Amino acid sequence: MNQLFASQATGLAAAGIVLLFILMFACFAAILIFEIAMFIHALRNTGIDQQRRILWLVGMLLIHPIVAIVYYFTDYRAEQ
Repeated sequence: MNQLFASQATGLAAAGIVLLFILMFACFAAILIFEIAMFIHALRNTGIDQQRRILWLVGMLLIHPIVAIVYYFTDYRAEQ
């Protein structure tokens, strides 16, 4: 009887780990898509000068999500 409960608990734990990996992958994919969208927008944004554009792009390459979020709230939304 104890083996039955142990195998069920092991199966449930394995399912939980798989679900956790799926959720982590979905979060990482969403962040990556957001970063790519902000990078492309910074490349095409004519409202900023060349030096500022280069700083944004280098920042997005080096400090990925933080700079993309700051860019979103400062330049992307200001344009909308």
